[in-house]
Amino acid sequence: MGHQATTTTNSYRARMREGIGRLPSACFASVMAAGIVSRAAASVGAHTVARLLLSLGVLLYVMLVGATAWRIAAHRGRVAQDAADPARAFGFFTFVAASDVLATNLATGDWRPFAIVLLTGGALCCAALLRTVVTAARSRPARADGSWFLLVVGPQSVVVAATELRAGPATAVAGLCCWAVGVLAYVTITSLVWTRLRRHGVPPAELTPVYWIAMGAGAISVLAGAGVLLSASWYEPVRTVVTAVLMLVAGWATVLIPVLLGAGAWRHIRHRVPLRYEPSWWSAVFPIGMYAVATQQAARATGAGLWEKAGQAAAWAALTAWALVGTAILAQWPRSGPTSLRGRSRRPPAG
Repeated sequence: MGHQATTTTNSYRARMREGIGRLPSACFASVMAAGIVSRAAASVGAHTVARLLLSLGVLLYVMLVGATAWRIAAHRGRVAQDAADPARAFGFFTFVAASDVLATNLATGDWRPFAIVLLTGGALCCAALLRTVVTAARSRPARADGSWFLLVVGPQSVVVAATELRAGPATAVAGLCCWAVGVLAYVTITSLVWTRLRRHGVPPAELTPVYWIAMGAGAISVLAGAGVLLSASWYEPVRTVVTAVLMLVAGWATVLIPVLLGAGAWRHIRHRVPLRYEPSWWSAVFPIGMYAVATQQAARATGAGLWEKAGQAAAWAALTAWALVGTAILAQWPRSGPTSLRGRSRRPPAG
């Protein structure tokens, strides 16, 4: 009996070690989704749901930070391989975005010191990742896909959290500069992804929800720009330029929504790819929640009431999307356990 218990324990530990080793670089996407949908829920008065989602996001964050630290310590070689592979390297920015989304939610009241710690950690990690990820991307530009937009989401999330914490005029100026660089990066990556799709196309099986990050990167650029506008009293020419760019990016993000919905229909209806849970669905939930929050913040920064209504409608859509994905996880849990939340490492796409 004792021998059997020991064997079971050793088997469980082996599976745990292997699961930690396979932890994908983008594992914090579920935290990003919980954090931003929490904020979207609060914006439409669903405060109880917002608190529950934020609590869940914090719990997931703590668990994943522990698992990631374990992976770095025990599987350093695998982590280095992920960082050098453009198919997985951008996923590390989900840690940056998750830290900053939670920091934004905790920016006021007694939780402000924790928010500052999260922002600091996210900013330092972002700075450390930029060179490594850009080097990996430059080596294989033909592999550009939706995950590359995380290069925009990560740094722009730092701007969002920093402006929300209102650290001072110097922070506002730095935020303006970082936001402008982020918008330029968004334009560059959009061009790279479009060139890849036009030249090589993408098989239906690889047209995963990760391409929704293209819309999410635009939405978070809108939120960061709105935060910059609200963080200081700018000279009128500066305010005019930022507002114009903000409105242009918001319009582009809006145009992408029917395009992405159409791509999903093309994938699942035309080509009959089974519609079932996959971890990349969190990559669609986060952009919807981000669009809801960003458009409402843009309305406050620019006085454009139309964006306020669009953001409120998107907030309910984000809550619905989160509930659907959460239900899909619970339905799959008996078969796959925690891996349904964490996801599996994916192979690099061809092309």
